[in-house]
Amino acid sequence: MKKLLFFAAILLIQSTITAQVFSTGQTLKKNTLSLGINPVFMDNGPSDGLNVYFHGGYGLKDGVDFAVKFGVGNSKYIGTDLEWALGKNFSLTTGGHMFNDFGLDVALLGTIPIRKDADLYLGIDADIVFANDVLVPIWVPVGIELGLSKNMALILEGEIAIVDDAYHIFGGGLNFYF
Repeated sequence: MKKLLFFAAILLIQSTITAQVFSTGQTLKKNTLSLGINPVFMDNGPSDGLNVYFHGGYGLKDGVDFAVKFGVGNSKYIGTDLEWALGKNFSLTTGGHMFNDFGLDVALLGTIPIRKDADLYLGIDADIVFANDVLVPIWVPVGIELGLSKNMALILEGEIAIVDDAYHIFGGGLNFYF
């Protein structure tokens, strides 16, 4: 039954993924470093097609972490954010990015522990993009983080676009924790 649920979650994620938060609803512990890489596919986004993202995060203190993201594809992406714990399994992320145009980011994420080494996460992710017109793309992120070892996890993620300004992105990758 667990294998069936695992494969069903992967199929659901790969069929509905849209934007990348590449993070659960839990913050990094104080002084913990994370490094990650994930290829993503964007459907009609600012960098349509295949892209590769590099992630770095650091636990500043209990309940607060800082992250940087850099993406390469048809267009480059660079962004930073702060993630704030709102409880054991919920967080609020605030930040900014440059992806052809400057944008502000906010996401509310929740984590559902499936077992010791597997977490399902979902939430709402929105940007305010200052292009020729102000755009407000909004997505529903859905992801799963699978612990492969004590210091490495596989993340499969997608965000479902829920407004016309949003675009579909799906991908997966590895996160390393130090």
